[in-house]
Formats: sequence, structure tokens, C-alpha cells
Amino acid sequence: PRPCPRARPRGVPPQPAEEKAQLLQNSEYQERMVESTFLYLTLDLPTAPLYKDEKEQLIIPQVPLFSILAKFNGSTEKEYKTYKENFLKRFQLTRLPPYLIFCIKRFTKNNFFVEKNPTIVNFPIT
Repeated sequence: PRPCPRARPRGVPPQPAEEKAQLLQNSEYQERMVESTFLYLTLDLPTAPLYKDEKEQLIIPQVPLFSILAKFNGSTEKEYKTYKENFLKRFQLTRLPPYLIFCIKRFTKNNFFVEKNPTIVNFPIT
């Protein structure tokens, strides 16, 4: 059997509270399950701090591998935005391949340049 994560996307309704309850009944905003095969997992790093520490040096944050893998625990929701809609997704891994490849998203583009996130990922060695 091939490895497959389950994605559970659902739409995010617009903000007015009185319309929100009605829109949540719409099938577009209901949660649905999508299974797909994968070759690698894309992991998102937390944003780098904007401020310096007390010695006026930049802080290089460290994050354990398990905390960025929490995206695939089946209960953590992440908001994704496209040009026409917003939606929430939850991911769950159902089977793992013999080898697992991580693609850590370290670069982000803003209006002017590409920015590198200096966060260090700590891998367990056991």
C-alpha cells in the first residue's frame, strides 16, 4: 500500500456573524475528506522573531522536529488563502513510506525580496 495523508479542507465563511450560521450549513463550508499519495512532506517553520535580544544580537530560534510535524496530527487546523477564497485544512498521516523526505519551507517571498528564515530545526538522535 502507498502512503497517503488525509486532508480535511473546509471553507471559511465571511465575517458577519448573522450570516455565518447559515453559511456553515452550506456544503461549501462543510468539512470533507481527501486522500492523496505523497513523496515528501512540506513542513512550515514558525516566523522568525523581529526583535533583537538584550545584547543587541539577533535571536536564532530553535524548534524541535516534532513541533513542526504537529501539522499532520489530524487535529491542528491551518488557514490557507487563495486569491478568491479562504479555507482551513487538517492533515492526518494514515500510512508512512519506507523513507520519509521532509521539505522544510525556509524561504518566503514578500513584495520586494526573498527572505530566509534562520530557525534551527532540532532532529532527535536516538
